[in-house]
Amino acid sequence: MYTYFFTYQDALPENCGFPLFGTVHFIWLVGIAISIFLLCRIYLHLATTKRLQILSTTVLLSLCCTFTQDAILTVTGHMNAGMLPFHLCDLAAFFYLFLQMRALRTSRFGLLAEITLCLFMPGAVLGILFPVWSVYPPFHYMTIHGFVYHALIILYPWLLFVSGNICPKTRHIWQPVLLLCIIVPPVYVFNKKFDSNYMFINVPPENTPLAFLAKQMGNPGYLLGYAIFIFLMMLTLYQVFNKLTQLFKK
Repeated sequence: MYTYFFTYQDALPENCGFPLFGTVHFIWLVGIAISIFLLCRIYLHLATTKRLQILSTTVLLSLCCTFTQDAILTVTGHMNAGMLPFHLCDLAAFFYLFLQMRALRTSRFGLLAEITLCLFMPGAVLGILFPVWSVYPPFHYMTIHGFVYHALIILYPWLLFVSGNICPKTRHIWQPVLLLCIIVPPVYVFNKKFDSNYMFINVPPENTPLAFLAKQMGNPGYLLGYAIFIFLMMLTLYQVFNKLTQLFKK
């Protein structure tokens, strides 16, 4: 069971990964969903000070996951330009840190907190639904890291939403759009220069909706479908969460 725990993907035997939506994947998905639900229920019964502690712990754990992965890759000699924290979900932890530091100073999260719920959270959900780390065995540090880290990225905005700290308004959709317009172009250039694939904007990963788009629209043609999908997803989530906020206030 421990044979391949730290083995990098290029040294793994063929077909040692876990299938998408197979037993292992399903157990992780159900476990994450139940854990987030229970933690949200517990969170609502805590005092403000305890809530801030839970939020800070969530952010610190996500950063620890990132740094631990980087440390393991460095020690095993596999750290390279393609393993930096430049994916959208990797950047989420640093964005959460910024929000949390602001909240600890002012007790307010600000309008930017909506980005966590309508951009980073759904991105992390897609990450666990179509994990690119499925090439690794079920008991592998990359598998454990992938699911635990993305669960934390999902948990943080849900805690803010259920407690009323985030009240998304559709007119604020320009915020995540602007953020993507700022970070995507330099990431695309970085990918071209260093042959990496951050945010999957250069090569669509296999067995994902992006691979389907690429099959229909070609590459880089799939990027248009990618952008439209992201925008429609955010627009839908803003409207859904806006309606839920109004419903909870009644």
